[in-house]
Amino acid sequence: MVALTKSKAIAPLSPSRFNGLGWCLALLVCLMSSCSSPEQQTADPEELFVHEVVPIFEAKCMGCHGNDPSKVEGGLDLSSYPNMLAGGHSGDPAVVAGSARQSRLYQSILRIDEDLAMPPKEGDKLSDIDVQIIKDWIDGGAPWPDDERIAEIKAQSADWQYANRIRVRTSGGLSETWDNRPYEQENLWAYYPLTQPEVPWGDMDPSKANPIDAFLEAKRAAMGLKPAPSTERGSLIRRATINLTGLPPTPEEVQSFLSDEDPQSFAKVVQRLLESPRYGEQWARYWLDVVRYADTGGFSNDFVRPNAWRYRDYVIRAFNEDKPYDQFVREQIAGDEIDPTDPEMLVATGFLRMGPWEHTGMSVAAETRQYYLDDVTNIVGEAFLSTPLNCAKCHDHKYDPIPAKDYYRIQAVFAATQFADREAPFLNEENTEVSDFERDRIVQWIEATREEQEAIRRKEEDAARAWFQERGRAYLPKRQRRQLPDDQQPPRFHGLSYEELGYRKILQKRLQLLNKEKQRMEPYAFSVYNGPDRVLHSMRNAPLPDNLEGAIPETFILDGGSVYAPSQPVEAGVMSILSFLAPTSEAPQRKIPQSLDNRRLAFAQWLTSPDHPITARSIVNRIWQYHFGQGIAQTPNNFGGTGGKPTHPELLDWLAHYFVDHGWSIKELHRLILSSKAYQMSSTHPQWEKVNEVDPNNQWLCYFKPRRMHAEELRDAMLCISGELNTTMGGVPARPEINLEAALQPRHTMGSTAPAYQPGRTPQERNRRSVYAERIRTLRDPDMDVFNQPMSDLSCEEREESTVSPQAFTLFNGKSVRDRSLAFADQLAKAYQDRESQVQRAIQAIYNREPHEGEIEAALDYLGKMTTYHQEHQPPAVEFPTEVEREMVEEMTGEPFSYVEELDIYEVYVPDLQPADVNASTRALGDLVAVYFNSNEFVYVY
Repeated sequence: MVALTKSKAIAPLSPSRFNGLGWCLALLVCLMSSCSSPEQQTADPEELFVHEVVPIFEAKCMGCHGNDPSKVEGGLDLSSYPNMLAGGHSGDPAVVAGSARQSRLYQSILRIDEDLAMPPKEGDKLSDIDVQIIKDWIDGGAPWPDDERIAEIKAQSADWQYANRIRVRTSGGLSETWDNRPYEQENLWAYYPLTQPEVPWGDMDPSKANPIDAFLEAKRAAMGLKPAPSTERGSLIRRATINLTGLPPTPEEVQSFLSDEDPQSFAKVVQRLLESPRYGEQWARYWLDVVRYADTGGFSNDFVRPNAWRYRDYVIRAFNEDKPYDQFVREQIAGDEIDPTDPEMLVATGFLRMGPWEHTGMSVAAETRQYYLDDVTNIVGEAFLSTPLNCAKCHDHKYDPIPAKDYYRIQAVFAATQFADREAPFLNEENTEVSDFERDRIVQWIEATREEQEAIRRKEEDAARAWFQERGRAYLPKRQRRQLPDDQQPPRFHGLSYEELGYRKILQKRLQLLNKEKQRMEPYAFSVYNGPDRVLHSMRNAPLPDNLEGAIPETFILDGGSVYAPSQPVEAGVMSILSFLAPTSEAPQRKIPQSLDNRRLAFAQWLTSPDHPITARSIVNRIWQYHFGQGIAQTPNNFGGTGGKPTHPELLDWLAHYFVDHGWSIKELHRLILSSKAYQMSSTHPQWEKVNEVDPNNQWLCYFKPRRMHAEELRDAMLCISGELNTTMGGVPARPEINLEAALQPRHTMGSTAPAYQPGRTPQERNRRSVYAERIRTLRDPDMDVFNQPMSDLSCEEREESTVSPQAFTLFNGKSVRDRSLAFADQLAKAYQDRESQVQRAIQAIYNREPHEGEIEAALDYLGKMTTYHQEHQPPAVEFPTEVEREMVEEMTGEPFSYVEELDIYEVYVPDLQPADVNASTRALGDLVAVYFNSNEFVYVY
């Protein structure tokens, strides 16, 4: 008999998830395991029955052989020991205690005879290890303890792990067999404890050199490569300024840096940039990409999330304050458990609700609830662990050491997490300013909508009065007459046309949405609490319940990931691979409470333990990527088997240690990275052909990889250069001007349409930084979209950088770019009288350098030609629509109808500077600025 053990393993596995090679291979695996550890002992057959055999029977057998006594297939009933011994229609006992070979049950699951194979379907067959378990149980006497003994066994061996199903040691390193799938050591790199590598200084002076350069040079030297020389100082300050703040440097900042001969001049620039409030706006945007920030809920209705903006501002503050990353993580996962009286903590847990989600009257609560639990489990894995967990919700992960049981143990951490819009007084640091116009506008629109509703209601009631009068009966209000039989009350919707029926629903939805808009100005946090299950309609408010007591929601492994197929119950826990690879470290041993409260806090503390192998690696890799354009591991959301392996694993671990040792400070990590020669390299290389041949993807960092500015950076940079950027921080989302055709398109909301997108009334309201622009999941800004701004449905680990023709059309002909160009031209025309000075300043501001030889002459020639053109062509005045006609189909009657939606903003709209507002000379200068904005030198960071 094969020796089985209860010693620690990588992870407990559900019995029905071990498919693959032959049962003889499983036997070989167990034999190898039994020889590898002298302390192993034979499993007790009773424990084996309780912990392993019963779950196998329930998952694979009882559907046909015991759940319904009236429908027992083949006469075999496995619901009790006597029935099992009685066997089926053949009359032979199903089990011969002590001899699996003579037992028909064992012969059937071996599938030797196709006619007797059980379960009948090939796809449902027992896994090899499950077959081995049944064999060992029968050979051990096939005990079937009574209920009292079963309870006793469960209590005595609650931590049962049937370890040898997965564990194989070889001299060549770690080669795990998990569901008969090998896990190579190189694919488990992220799960091993952090190493403390020595810096390979080589010929470098440790007192002067940067450790980053030492690690990079060691790899380059092994490949026969050399680094590029340092870049020009003008390029360096532009690179660092855009990198850290998302905005270009001013000509004055460039000149100051170029004239500063202090060896610490660049360090002073970095420090100034890190202290700028613009830094937090830039780096918060990267985190908001990862967590999928949006101001609406997504899906078909895309309901407004009135107070989500407070989470956005929390993230910006966290980066500006250099909040320790471990604290940042804990607050987002468990802020309400840390201190429910602190508004900042309640706002921080908005992270747990950032994903797309909705529940309507047509939804099934169990399904939408499970969707949320799956979503939050996976985003925690991707954001903090660089490990997609959702592949393990239906089965054990195919490529990574994450069994389904671990997936649901982590999900159980969030089992009691419920939605609430919690009262949270505004902080002094928060921007609560909303213009009187905007406040009054929402109130007036609500009042006007109610008046229109009331007019339709009165018409319906007048028709009802007439109906009762015609029949000589007393009028009854609508609420009372609903209790009457149909023939004693007016027909439904009596007196209303189908147009009025359809428009009434439009008004109803409009009122709901306007009330949500109004709530943006109220002191609530888009947050969570711990309590029994509660699933609320997405459109309705979610106040904190008065009573938070109730049954703690249970978590089960869901067969196939289906909420309707719960199988084995699980308790809240963490990734078991870590305890296997580092059994003596602190982080893997963290216990998660099984009570209603503090599960998330304990989990967050596990995540942020200094010796946790993944958390520091994950964020350090992200920071590196945002500086160099590619991570040390090139898939920041996926450190698993299908992700990219680290090119410099020793450097990654050294940086992770440095990061933790320096108080989890992201700003300190910036200082280290930007002070390296690697960051300050040129974007060209003197041995270009050799580098491209040996290292075509620049994974050994022989030069600084240029990148195109992100969509938000392009817009913000142009606003900054034109002098139009409103640097007010935080607050209710801004509404920039977007393509009018996109803005006016109808958007579905519960069988109705949402009001049209209307921009802010004034340029000051519209021209704020892009991070503050309202993110509507079902309405993309085309200008942002074409330059690869990510959608908010999935976590974005890295921005795409496509090159497509619509980008050229957008930059050269787009209204936003033209408006910025004209505004800057007007500023130049007012500040400088002569053309040469205007051109020189334009080049200084846009390219962050002095003009090249011949550049001004070419510009002056162009300006002369364009001025003549504009003198001959007068631009028309721009008109904005004040209403839009909508066409719909009435839901109840199927009849088409139309209505007019007023665009109230455009009645009082203050447009940006328009061509008709300036002379021909300024329009020509605006064309030149647009040319500069369209050049690679502006669009790319070198």
